[in-house]
Amino acid sequence: MMFLSNSTLGDVVKTQVKFKLNAYMGAVVSFIFIQLLGLLLSINGSGSMGTSINNISVQVSVISYDIVFIFVVIWALFVGNLITTKAYRYDDFSFVTTRLSNNLANIVVLCLLSVFAGVTTFLSTYLLRIIVLLFSNLDYDKGPGLLENPISSLINVAVMISVILTISAAGYLWGVLVQITKIFMILLPLLIVAVLATQFGQTFLQYIFIGNISMLVLMIKLICVSIVLFGVAILSSNRLEVRS
Repeated sequence: MMFLSNSTLGDVVKTQVKFKLNAYMGAVVSFIFIQLLGLLLSINGSGSMGTSINNISVQVSVISYDIVFIFVVIWALFVGNLITTKAYRYDDFSFVTTRLSNNLANIVVLCLLSVFAGVTTFLSTYLLRIIVLLFSNLDYDKGPGLLENPISSLINVAVMISVILTISAAGYLWGVLVQITKIFMILLPLLIVAVLATQFGQTFLQYIFIGNISMLVLMIKLICVSIVLFGVAILSSNRLEVRS
């Protein structure tokens, strides 16, 4: 006697997510390398100022994870683009899947990677403090951290994760559009520059990033932008052939 087992969409997505997380370990390795590079570049500080009083010189350097975060954002853009390429899409033929389940699995993976990247980027500031303490003769005054101000720190981590997720969503949409036609490889950067040069583009960026009454509002806006970008990517992917 034979029994047919119908897999639900959730089961298929869950299976694909597990597979993709193992397949994308190379992206995690590259992320670690990017963070280490950012930390090395951050040791000298992102800004400095000095003064001299009675033949005594004082040099103040500001050391933060800003450079690390910039590197991570660039990494998120390329990772979002990377998982739409043919090599990664062909891996999905190992499953009985649909474009919807594949897109949902990719989105879940990008969300998990964004959480991992945001948390580790925030924690990198503590590693940076240790490096400065061990390998330099500088005295430093640390800013408020997780223990001193846990609520503010958690909000900063959440916003950081939201930014990384939004950038990865933009990279994912870019990758989907490029898979439809290679024209978008050149057209999209030109379109982005053109939009940013217009009053509408500048107003939109100001609405998202400037004038927010709180970091929570900024986070909600970024999540909404991510949802829109992922939604457009899902709709656009319906134009992709089964094997292209």
